[in-house]
Formats: sequence, structure tokens, C-alpha cells
Amino acid sequence: MKNLKKIILTTSILGVFSLSGQERISLENAYNKAIQNNLNIKSGQLHVNYREKIKKSYATVDPLNISGEIGQIGSAYFDNKISVEQTLRLPKFYNTQKQVLEEEWKNSALNLEVQKWALKKEISLIYNQLNYLDEKEKLLKKADSIYADYYKNAELRLKKGESNILEKTTAENYRSAAQIQLQNLLKDRDISLYQFNYLINDGEIYRNENSDFFNSVFWENASDVSENSPILRQLEQQKQIENAKLAAEKSKLLPSFSLGINSTTIKGTGADEKYYNASHRFQSGIIGIGIPVFNSAQKSVIEGQKINQEIAENNYQIGLKNLKNQYSQIFSEYQKLADEQNYYKTKGLKNAETILNTANRLFYEGEINYLEWSILMNQSLEIENKYIDNQKLLNEKIIEINYLKGNKQ
Repeated sequence: MKNLKKIILTTSILGVFSLSGQERISLENAYNKAIQNNLNIKSGQLHVNYREKIKKSYATVDPLNISGEIGQIGSAYFDNKISVEQTLRLPKFYNTQKQVLEEEWKNSALNLEVQKWALKKEISLIYNQLNYLDEKEKLLKKADSIYADYYKNAELRLKKGESNILEKTTAENYRSAAQIQLQNLLKDRDISLYQFNYLINDGEIYRNENSDFFNSVFWENASDVSENSPILRQLEQQKQIENAKLAAEKSKLLPSFSLGINSTTIKGTGADEKYYNASHRFQSGIIGIGIPVFNSAQKSVIEGQKINQEIAENNYQIGLKNLKNQYSQIFSEYQKLADEQNYYKTKGLKNAETILNTANRLFYEGEINYLEWSILMNQSLEIENKYIDNQKLLNEKIIEINYLKGNKQ
């Protein structure tokens, strides 16, 4: 938030957010630029790189043990002995450690994907907001034009004595209200543009393209949350991590093996009745097996890891249930908004146009007064306003469902 406030303050002072100085950008290009420059995404990618680098650490072998002895080892003379010994585990032990690291790497990659989806959702919502404000601006300019003409006519009618001051004042108030709304809208758009460019974060100033705000397309087979959801896939991956950890803990109960060699001097007469001095060395091999006899502590760790498995499974079921519930609510809201929008497209907008044209004709023919005209005009503009507001909400629901299902925005 501090960075965002800094950007807002800087750009406000420099005035670089004027519409003439902004490059238009598509939603897809905005998303691609944000993926390249967003700091949270960069941190997520670094975490993936870290997990990639440590994947080979599964092959960590116990240190080579080198020891030496000096003294009366095999006779009354002072001898020396050097021992080299290495402890090794069975292949299954290393394989289970490798699997844990592999699953954790997959989880970091999925976490990065979730971050990207969340970023795309956020950019899509802001882009929709910018398109919405563009449509509202068109409507307010239309209203301003209507009320400007009305105000001019009211002035002329007042001068000719055909109306009273109330009609002129009413016309002026309507026009002022439209202008104030337009000014507030431009300020709201500046804030949305700040947020939009903050997410892109490449040093340039962008604004949305004049895309088709009203032609949002829904997808087929939208009946439920699918396994394609990045959130569900991450929860599923957590189950795989816990399974791998359980196998790794169990492998610690497997025996280990030791291999080594001794090299020692034995001065004096040997068993073969030959005399050996300090320059002659004798070698022997070492083979050992380590059996975890006192394994109650490790068994308790295994039992605890089984609980972690249950936790991961429970978390998955919770996540699945929450997503289905969230999807069901949003999809119901989407259907309600889609039905309402269908009304506006098939009947509402036509009615608004009919009201506008008829009101103007009747007013200039003297069939209705200015109060009746203004009521009808506001009714016509309100229908168009609700059409735009409804489309914004409809687009938001589509973006939300795309995010939940893992579909392309």
C-alpha cells in the first residue's frame, strides 16, 4: 500500500495520467506484463527455483569416517592404525527422500500458479471497472448533452415569456448534476488507472482498450467446480506431500550398512614366524549393519505423520466444499444478472429509446410540460444506467467463476 500511495502521489504531481499520454493495452498483454514485473510473482518464481535447486539433496550421504589409533595395538611395540568407514542406506531410503523434495517442488510451482491466477483475476476486475467507467462516461455525456439543449430551450422560452424561472432552474440543476457525476467518474477512473498500472509495474503508463464491454461470453459445462481449479490442485498436492513424508519416515526404520577398511602396523614376529618392522602394513575390511532396535521415538513420528495425512485430506474436503458453495452462490447470482441483462437487451433499451423520442416529441408539440418531460427523460436514462451497471456485475461474476474453475479469463 505504501508503494501504491507513492505512485498515486507522484503521478498526481507530474500529471502523467492524462488520457493523451497513455498507451492502450489489451487485457491479455496487461496480464503478461504484470507476470513479468509483479514482485509477488517474482518471489514465487524464486521459491520454485529454490525447490528445483535442492531436489538433488536427497542423495546426501553420511560423512566418511576416518579415524586413527596409536599405541600397543597388537604387541608390546607402538603401532599405528588407520580406519576408513562409510555408512550407506538402502536405495528405498533415498528414493523416499527424493519423492518428498519432488512433491514440495510441485507444490511451490502450484503456489506460483495460484498467485498468477489471483493476479489475473485482480487485473481482469480492474480492467472491467475501467471499461465500465468508459460506458458510464458516454452515458453521462449523453445526459449532459440532453440537459444542455433543454437548458438552452428553457432560457429562450423564459425570455419569450413561454415558461417561468422554475423550468430554467430545473434544467440547470439537471445539467449540473450530470456534470458533477462526470467529474466524480473521471476521478474514480484515475484511481482505477493507478491500481491498474501498479499491478503491471513496468514503468509505463497504460489504459484499457475500447473492448466490447457488453459481449461477455460464458462457457459450457459450468455446472460445478472442476479439478482444473488451481486452488483444488494445490490442496491435492498437499496430500501428496504428506503421503511422501510418511513413506520417508517409515524408511528410517530400515537398516543401514557400513563398509570400511583398516590399515595397521604390527611390529615383531608374526604368525608366519617372520619379522615385520614399522614400514609394513596389514589391511582388513569392515562390514556392519545398523538395526534401529530402539525405534519407539521414530514410530511415534510415523503415527504423527499419519495424522498429518488426515489433516491434508480434511483440508482438501473443506476446500472443495467451500469452493462448491462459493461457486453455487456466484453462479446463482450470475444467472439472475444474465436474465436481467437479457431483458435490457431485448426490451429495456428499446423501451428507453422509445421513451426518449416520444418525450421529446410530445414536449416540443406542447402535449406535456417540462416536469413530465424530465420524469420521462430520467426514466429513459435510468434504464440505460441500470443496463451498464448490470453488465459490470455480470462481468465480475464471470471473472469470479473463471477463477474458481481455473478457466481462461
